Amino acid sequence: MRARAATIAWSLAALAVPAGAQQAYRCTDAEGRVTYQERPCPAAAAERKVDTTPANTDFDPAQRERVLRQGDEAQRRLEERIASEEAERQRQRERREKEAQQEREALAREEARETAVIVYGPGQQPIVVPPRPKPRPKPLPAPAPRTPAPAAR
Repeated sequence: MRARAATIAWSLAALAVPAGAQQAYRCTDAEGRVTYQERPCPAAAAERKVDTTPANTDFDPAQRERVLRQGDEAQRRLEERIASEEAERQRQRERREKEAQQEREALAREEARETAVIVYGPGQQPIVVPPRPKPRPKPLPAPAPRTPAPAAR
């Protein structure tokens, strides 16, 4: 967006420079080729003067300033929006990290919790049976070594 504002500013500045009174000549040589130049044509060529007055003669400096201010304001709003979006992304990242940490802590508490079993034996005497350890997952078998295929005859 900054590049666009700079382009607009340069364009408007170029229009603000008053055009000097320059003469341009359209020259046609004997073979019919046309050239444009600042000097009069050679005697052997047909010559015609060309009007070089700028097309934008109703330039308004106040309008240029308004356009520049609007470009600066648009740039400021864009930068504010980018900053607020980045702050929102950071808040979401932090929230996700916090939720993941809470989940890990809950899983750790669940694994660490001991659940004893109470069994009532003869005479209604409680017998506390400690929890069984959780079985560990079985390791995956090692892949068999590859044997080269017999050569075809």
